[in-house]
Amino acid sequence: MYAVMYADKVKELREEKGLSRRGLAFAAGISESTARSVEREAAVQAKMAWKVARVFGVEGRDIARPAGQ
Repeated sequence: MYAVMYADKVKELREEKGLSRRGLAFAAGISESTARSVEREAAVQAKMAWKVARVFGVEGRDIARPAGQ
C-alpha cells in the first residue's frame, strides 16, 4: 500500500518543529531520499507516511492520502 503526503502540510509541520529534511528523516527512521519524496508528493510506502505522522504527533490521514485517490 502506498500513500501520497500533503507536501505543504508536511513542510509546515517540519519547519514548526525546527527540523531539516535530514532531521525529519532521522526522527522518523526513514531515508533522506524518502523525506525528500514526502515533500514532493511522490508516492511512498504507507508505513513511511505513518512514521512521519508520528514525528509530528498527528494522524496519518491528516497529512496523507492513499496513492491513486
